[in-house]
Amino acid sequence: MKHVAASKARHTPLGELLIKAGKLDENGLAQALAFKREKGVKLGKALVDLGLVKEADIADALRQQGRVVCIHLTPGLVDHEIAHALGEERSRYHHAVAINRICGVTTLVMSDPSDVYTVDEIALFLKTPVLAVYAEPSSITTCIDAIFAAQKSTTDALAEIAQTVEAGASTVSFDVSGGEEEAAEDSEDVTQPVINMIRKVLEEGYNARASDIHLEARANNFVIRFRVDGALYDRLTLPKGWARPALARLKVIANLDIAQRRLPQDGRTQIEVGPRRIDLRIATTPTLTGESAVIRILDGGRELRDLESLDLDPKQLDALKRMTEYADGMALATGPTGSGKTTTLYAMLKKLHKPDTKIITLEDPVENQMDGITQINANPKAGLTFAKGLRSILRQDPDVVLVGEIRDEETAEIAVQAALTGHLVLSTLHTVGAAETITRLADMGVEPYLLADTLRGVISQRLIRRICSNCRTPEEPSDEILRRLELPREAGVTFYEGKGCNQCFGTGFKGRVGLYEIMQMTPEMRTLVSAGKSTEELNEAASHAGLATLREDGLRKARAGQTTLAEVLSVTARG
Repeated sequence: MKHVAASKARHTPLGELLIKAGKLDENGLAQALAFKREKGVKLGKALVDLGLVKEADIADALRQQGRVVCIHLTPGLVDHEIAHALGEERSRYHHAVAINRICGVTTLVMSDPSDVYTVDEIALFLKTPVLAVYAEPSSITTCIDAIFAAQKSTTDALAEIAQTVEAGASTVSFDVSGGEEEAAEDSEDVTQPVINMIRKVLEEGYNARASDIHLEARANNFVIRFRVDGALYDRLTLPKGWARPALARLKVIANLDIAQRRLPQDGRTQIEVGPRRIDLRIATTPTLTGESAVIRILDGGRELRDLESLDLDPKQLDALKRMTEYADGMALATGPTGSGKTTTLYAMLKKLHKPDTKIITLEDPVENQMDGITQINANPKAGLTFAKGLRSILRQDPDVVLVGEIRDEETAEIAVQAALTGHLVLSTLHTVGAAETITRLADMGVEPYLLADTLRGVISQRLIRRICSNCRTPEEPSDEILRRLELPREAGVTFYEGKGCNQCFGTGFKGRVGLYEIMQMTPEMRTLVSAGKSTEELNEAASHAGLATLREDGLRKARAGQTTLAEVLSVTARG
């Protein structure tokens, strides 16, 4: 008993912490304690029910108290398979969500983690040890609703599929033994359900703004995941037997070899979603647990953005407009795959598109369709590489040329020669920064003096997630985040985060915003490039000329409430 008393004495009472924080007064505490005794509820619930404090205040006090682990719960944190193992009925009855299982221990989010009887009961049911943590009760309710909504919704397309699977499980037989036996997709009973399932998944993925759809055969099930705004999340889990017929259906629509399961395959197809025709790139690959596939969604019919809509500050916008005013030269957009380079280049093309200007693009594949310009799909398998295609384009009397990517020395050489001979060349390159792009081209064999003469500017960019406007709320950045960003704690500056809601699938983010680092070729920069100076020297000169780095642009957008400091750190941290 002495040990227990000593342990309790180390913790400041919840009511005292709230009073110290200015969230509660002595009269309010006395009222809540009376309500607690009368109703037989916890003090935190009594305070919230009486409207004396907010749930967030309780969470902050519990974190400070240190008796329980507190988390900010959103549906995006939850492993749906683990949550469904606990089940909706138990989750609602105990007001608890099982969110993950790590090293055999299930993490259980509860409004009252001190309820050891409930924790023991759930541990016994799940047959695993349980780590109980605290989250705001309203976020637990929201999470339960979001996780189990698919089972009840009659309008959700994927929920209908899940219900069909359950209903047909006793009548449809799948062979999942993994041997050389005849594939289950040949069964007439499964053909139409599989066709419907693939169609619904593609439509749902497009409507959810997914850039990719992952179909993954795992040891015990078949999981479909969507990549939205750069992040992956589970969308549907089906029995393992659906993997083979689903992959077979994808191969049929992409004109791939159904019988070939030992080697990767790549294909393309188109589907219609409403009035839109959508291009799909499909890549399959064999894995230890069965064949999996990734579908890239290319919406070539979407409305093209213009320069004014690219989240640029006035100085950056002016720099991009200047690049489009040159009659010749080369402008490059750089960054990793999926960083919005093509979007930026097409915004520049939109500015350049005039009746007296001939524009030709060479891409692999063409991602955006634009009336009034000539667009060519590169096809390396047929011999139409970027280098060969670019040589051909230069004989077509273009004014502006867009090359999808400079991948090799030959393409780089031809692009520079085109820029020297009176053409404005736009292209992309995979580098980590603007100055690094110049070094990379030099490594490809382009002479520094040619780069100095032809290069008009370099745009290095990234995409980071935008805070959901529906659930945006102020946040207090941690000391660790501020330290890593080398940012002082500024008075009067408010940063934000997304709490998670139905509109953003519980992630707190919806859409993405671009970060830009735009290097213009000033006379000083041209001198340094011609002299073959190092990346560090180029960066220093660009900084003196007013270059805003990716991190500086990210911090500007975080201060404006467009994104979080954690997002800025995630895409600008190096080393």
